[in-house]
Amino acid sequence: MTAAASEPGVESAGNRAAIREWVGMAVVGGLSVVVDFGVFNLLLHVGASPAIANLTALVVATLAAFVGNLRWTFSHREIGDPKRALILFFVVNVVSAGVVQVAVMGAALVSVDVAWLNGVKLAATVLATVARFWLYRSLVYR
Repeated sequence: MTAAASEPGVESAGNRAAIREWVGMAVVGGLSVVVDFGVFNLLLHVGASPAIANLTALVVATLAAFVGNLRWTFSHREIGDPKRALILFFVVNVVSAGVVQVAVMGAALVSVDVAWLNGVKLAATVLATVARFWLYRSLVYR
């Protein structure tokens, strides 16, 4: 244990910060998921392929998440070089979007039923969100 961590309140302050960030990212992420699924289903409804619908929805939702996380969730952190943060955010989200895209496309090989595609997309999105939170805290906004 470090000297700072042994001081009263230091560990609980760190825990409170982590909880605040988790809640903030959950709110921003929740709103981004609404955007993501809204755009995805709108595009499916107008006849877009699952690949185009998903990719477009992911891009729009990622932009919404970047703005929300930058301005609210992690606004209290010194991010150093904003270009570095933006590049890392982009890389983390491209990899994450790629994982979700592969999951949706794999699911589409089984069935193009909208409920099935949404279920697979939801499961992949939840797993990707947990990974992104850890990467945002440890890499992007440090």
